Amino acid sequence: MNLRLKTLLLSNASLAILLLGIALGIRHPILQRFALLEQTLMQKRLEHIASTLIQQVEKLDTNAHQEATWTEMYEYIRKRDPAFYHKNYSFEGLSNLSLDVLGILDREDNFIHLDWVDRKSRQIKALPDRLRADLLKEKRLTEFPADNDPALENSRNVAAVKTTNDLLLLASRPILRSNGKGSYRGTLLMGIFINREFLTQLEKQSEIPLQLDSIAPVPLPPQASIQSGTRQNPVPDLSMTASDALAILKVSQNTHIKEERWIVGEIDLLNSDRQPIQTIVVRAPLLEYQQGEEMLNQLTGVLFLVGISLGIIISLLLDKSIRNQQLLKISEAALQAANQELQKLADLDGLTQIANRRCFDRYLHQEWERAIREQWPITLILCDVDYFKRFNDTYGHQAGDECLRQVAQAIRHALQRSGDLVARYGGEEFAAILPNTNDEGGLRVAIAIQEQVRNLQIEHSTSTACPYISVSLGISTVIPNPVTSPETLIEQSDKKLYRAKELGRNQVVFSTQDVP
Repeated sequence: MNLRLKTLLLSNASLAILLLGIALGIRHPILQRFALLEQTLMQKRLEHIASTLIQQVEKLDTNAHQEATWTEMYEYIRKRDPAFYHKNYSFEGLSNLSLDVLGILDREDNFIHLDWVDRKSRQIKALPDRLRADLLKEKRLTEFPADNDPALENSRNVAAVKTTNDLLLLASRPILRSNGKGSYRGTLLMGIFINREFLTQLEKQSEIPLQLDSIAPVPLPPQASIQSGTRQNPVPDLSMTASDALAILKVSQNTHIKEERWIVGEIDLLNSDRQPIQTIVVRAPLLEYQQGEEMLNQLTGVLFLVGISLGIIISLLLDKSIRNQQLLKISEAALQAANQELQKLADLDGLTQIANRRCFDRYLHQEWERAIREQWPITLILCDVDYFKRFNDTYGHQAGDECLRQVAQAIRHALQRSGDLVARYGGEEFAAILPNTNDEGGLRVAIAIQEQVRNLQIEHSTSTACPYISVSLGISTVIPNPVTSPETLIEQSDKKLYRAKELGRNQVVFSTQDVP
């Protein structure tokens, strides 16, 4: 073999090995990047859906707490006056609270009422016997601290209950006097069904297909709490706000569903014994990178054969360049789709973790159009923290940021319905959109906001309105028509807010009128 041939073969072989190494070096990090992006997207989806469930739990528990810590309810357990129940728990009232089940039990766990909201007949009806039996089996829902235990006032139980018909999400509270003192006389239960209608609402919010899967109860390890992870690689734990763990989050992969590639996440719902009784399955297609993976495989084989001839090397390198450009376009398209998915989760204000101004504007226009169609009232509350600049100057900006976070959560807890929205309107100003709410309902919510903020007891020594952080509120309620815009409602509420400040702050000023 002559030297020229040896040199040619050696150079071709060296080049082939070099190009093969380069191809393998590119292939692995690209595929690894896509796999990591899939896991991140699924975790975001699970976080979003689980957060929505936790918000439902918190709203359910807040309503239960308000009804249970009430002296008139406390006396009702003793007197059993039917007029009290019919007066305070009508179909309209329970529907506005977005409830499906209401239960009142005495201290011996004998039910006084176990009713459900029949939205077809628009009546409150007694639960069927089988459903009652299912609920009364959950003994831990009525277990509370002793009468002399300081923890009794704030004790609560949350669990998912598997009934004969549907899965029921329940919150229970001990029935106490309005001041929260003394022994408790019974238990108040509030629940919502986690059925197809409930999941449909979750699907609309997250744009992710959901389904319920039944699983056999399996005891969890001691002190089980909300966790997350994949079946192959762990991911960081999620932080949830609900006491009493509601869900265990897992992410798993399945590549043989209907001959397509999917990534699957699971949210396990727990009963009062902290055993999983139902799984919400979250399915989403894998990113469309299979075609790119096939290209990389082909490129590896082609580059290995390139070493046969230097002349072919040039054409194959050009082919490689073209293929890499195609792969780059596929990668960019997939990454753009991923960014769009993540953008859906970007409607939160970074400081207060409530809706931001962009989300507020979009939701107000949406509910304005709906109010025009349905011809029902819509109420807007603008809320401003009194003398917040003085607070910042006195206590510092870090304390000011923490104050805004607490005030935002206090306002959120004052809103009782899932359709109500609280948003950070700008600086120390917040806004609450209350669809299908008249002036009386808006005033009740505004008073509840003032009470929640007052209960924070955040000291404000330089305020002339109150020794603690307080808020001024302007309320406006209108029934819109097609020739007006939401800015009309904003302008009216802003004027009322300005009037509340003129009156000395820590005030509520409201008005009601049809938009001209």
